[in-house]
Amino acid sequence: MLTIKAMPILLKIVGKLDIKPVVEMLKELDIFDEVKDAKEVKLQFSREKVGVLACEIFAELTPQLGKIADDLPPLVAAYYDISIEEAEKRDAAEVLNDIINDEGIVSFFKRALRKKVEQGA
Repeated sequence: MLTIKAMPILLKIVGKLDIKPVVEMLKELDIFDEVKDAKEVKLQFSREKVGVLACEIFAELTPQLGKIADDLPPLVAAYYDISIEEAEKRDAAEVLNDIINDEGIVSFFKRALRKKVEQGA
């Protein structure tokens, strides 16, 4: 769940990342066109296309992870409401899985990316 405690840390992380290449990639896909039915959007993307898109986005952002390394333990600690020491011991794959499947965080990023695309990043 995206908590008030985690939000400032998440915003700090987003602020450090250069998402312009990701925004340009998303613009080319026209995935932000208005669609009347949310199910219609899901039908436009097969599981394979979603997987490829996720890999491409991850490949664009991976080289930048050093910029946010110090922010990750506090984010994980805030997300799970645990100490930073406990957060540092969490399994990274499990944490990533929890975060990418969190509707609050997904919604946050959808809105943030949509706004960036509309502004021209």
